[in-house]
Amino acid sequence: MDVHDSNNIIAERVRLCLTSFPAKFRDVNESGELQNVLTTTRNLSGPRVQQSPEDFTEQYLIEPVLHGLGFFNPTSEKYDGQKPHFVRRPTTFSKIEPKQPDYLLKNVSDRLICILEAKAANREQLSGSKREATSDIEGYLESDTFCKYLLERESRYLVGLGTDGLRWTLWWKNLSTGEVFRECPTVDLSPLIKSLARTDSVIAGEPTHSNPEIRKLLREEFVPYFAAENLPEHVAD
Repeated sequence: MDVHDSNNIIAERVRLCLTSFPAKFRDVNESGELQNVLTTTRNLSGPRVQQSPEDFTEQYLIEPVLHGLGFFNPTSEKYDGQKPHFVRRPTTFSKIEPKQPDYLLKNVSDRLICILEAKAANREQLSGSKREATSDIEGYLESDTFCKYLLERESRYLVGLGTDGLRWTLWWKNLSTGEVFRECPTVDLSPLIKSLARTDSVIAGEPTHSNPEIRKLLREEFVPYFAAENLPEHVAD
């Protein structure tokens, strides 16, 4: 299977996973809250979705997207102990690692240490002061978070993903030289999620993207950088 075919399969998997977010708003009868999240910069309301905003976003958007990208939930029946997977709330001795990201992405590559910082939906905008995930990722890279236990750091990279589920940003640091690569890239999935929500009649309006168009955009603009199988080559390129 060539890269195009593989990325197309991953893109379709991510597209399907994205539908779980609007579907949950329909389940809790809060289509109006989804409309607000997707059309304004207002923060997601916990009382309306009956859960803390960050937990809701992680459970119904971020973790499904990670699964689509090839990062397994360790509790999944398909996880064999060797595949790329995510670890929630990773921790180690606080004196060694005072900063603790929301996720550790494991078994991606021997060359990479991958962390992910998650925020509630709409806590990460493309511009302005509301860039909470980006701010945290920048701090993690500056302090070499989860890298202090390494005895040998040659040819290793610290990779930081920041997201509120709607917007995803990718940073990495060469641990040998200290060079930091910022926002390579940043991708906004909210227009695609809005189209999926409209297609499934969760919110009002006509979708601006068809399902094949959504798959194409994911294949070209998201999967080549964030998928588990593509991340090592992208970072080291």
